[in-house]
Amino acid sequence: MRHERTGRWVRTGRVLIRTRRARRDADAGAILRVLARGSDLAVGLSVRGQRMLLLLHPDLVGQLLVTHAADTIKGLGIQRTRPLLGDGLLTSEGDDHRRARRLVAPAFSPRRLTGYTTGFAERTEEHIGHWRDGQTTDMHEQMARLTLDIVGTTLLGVDLGADAGDVRAALESALDTFAGSSATLLSPGSAGRRTRRATTPGPPVSVPRASIHEIVEKIIRGRAEHLSEDRGDVVSALLGAAAQPDGLTPSEVHDHVITLLMAGHETTATALSWTMYLLGQHPAAERALHDELDQFGRKLPSFADLHGLSYTRAVITESMRLFPPAWIIGRTLTANADFAGWHATPGTIVGVSPLLLHHDPRWFPDPSAFDPRRWLDERREAVPRHAYLPFGAGQRSCIGEQFAWAEATTALAVICSRWSARTEEGHLVRPQYRVTMRPGNGLPMRLHARRPR
Repeated sequence: MRHERTGRWVRTGRVLIRTRRARRDADAGAILRVLARGSDLAVGLSVRGQRMLLLLHPDLVGQLLVTHAADTIKGLGIQRTRPLLGDGLLTSEGDDHRRARRLVAPAFSPRRLTGYTTGFAERTEEHIGHWRDGQTTDMHEQMARLTLDIVGTTLLGVDLGADAGDVRAALESALDTFAGSSATLLSPGSAGRRTRRATTPGPPVSVPRASIHEIVEKIIRGRAEHLSEDRGDVVSALLGAAAQPDGLTPSEVHDHVITLLMAGHETTATALSWTMYLLGQHPAAERALHDELDQFGRKLPSFADLHGLSYTRAVITESMRLFPPAWIIGRTLTANADFAGWHATPGTIVGVSPLLLHHDPRWFPDPSAFDPRRWLDERREAVPRHAYLPFGAGQRSCIGEQFAWAEATTALAVICSRWSARTEEGHLVRPQYRVTMRPGNGLPMRLHARRPR
C-alpha cells in the first residue's frame, strides 16, 4: 500500500482489502508491514470513523512519546485490565502515575543493582540446577518461571513458592485480554469490527483464579509483619509511603504490587526466550558468547562483572531488536497534535511499532540478520535516537529498564556458561502478538551441558 501524500487518511475499504490476507492469518506483524509499505514518515488510517496514525520515523516517535507525552493517555487495551491491575503503574495516569513512579523509583536505583545482581545470579543457578543433559524443555516456560522467581525475591522480598502457578495463570488470562481488546488495526481481525471510542472501557478481565488477589494481600501482609528497614524492596517502600500522612491507600498499594508482580517478569522472560532461540540458530554467535563467558569460568557474575560482558549484552540487544517484546506502543491523544503533515485531533490513536522500527534498513543495515556485533562497532553510533526502543521512551518508559538489562545479562551469562540449547527439529517457531511478542506455539529446546573451554 503506497501513501503518496502526507496528511492523507486511508479509508476503511482500502485498508480491509490490503490487509485481508494478514488478517485471515491472524498475523499482526504482517498487518503492520502491509500498512507501512511504501511510507517513510507515517500512515494515517480512518476506519469506521476512528482515526489511527502509525508513526514510522524516529523523529516522530520522539514527538509522540516525549514532546506530546502530557497530551496522551494509554490505550484501550491497558484500560481493559483495570479490573485486574487497578490503578497501578501500568494503568494510572497524570499525577497518580507520577506519584507512583516517585515512590517505586528507589527500589530501582543504581545502588540497588549490586545486591539485585547477586540475587539474579543465585536464582538462575538454582533454577538451571534442575536441568538435565539431553532433556527437552519449553524454554519460554522455563524463562517465565525464572523471572517470576527473580521478581518475587528481589523486588517484592518474598518467595512465591507454591503460588507461582496461580500467578502465571492470572498473567496468561491478562495477556489473552490484551490480545483481544485492541480497538485498532494493530490487532489481528479487528479491522472488520466497528471500533469503540478510545475512552470506552471494555468488558472486565476474566481471571481464572480469583486467588491472585489473595496472593497479593498475603505478600503485603507478610512484608507488613517483617518490614524492611531500608525499604529496599518495593512492597516495603510502598507500605512506608502508606504510613505517611496523606499516603497511599491500601487499595493503591495492592494495585502497584499486582502490577509489578504480573508485568515485572513477562518482558524479560520473553527476551531471554528469543535470545536462547537465536543462539541455537546461530552457532557462530553462540561460540563468540561462550568465548566471553569462559573467561569467567563457573564464577557467578557480580554487578562489577557486567561491564566486561559486552558481547553478552550485545546478544540480548540484538535479540530485542529482532524480536522486541514490546512490539507495539499505543497512545490516545487528549489534545491536538501535528505529525509531519497529519493533523491529529483528541481521540486519535497514535501507534509506534518497535517491530517496524527495528527492522527498518534505514536505521539497521541488513535488518533480518542476527548480528550482535552491530552493537559493538561504529554501526551503533549511526542508530538515530528513538529508532531502537525496547523499553519505550519518555515519561512513561519502563521504570525497571536498568533492572531488566542487569537481570537479562546476568541470567544469560549464568545459563550459557553451563548450557547450550537447540530447537527441536521440525518445530516451527512463530511470533505470537500479544502484549508481548512471544514464541507462539511453545519453544521446545534440547539442552546440552557444556564445560568452559
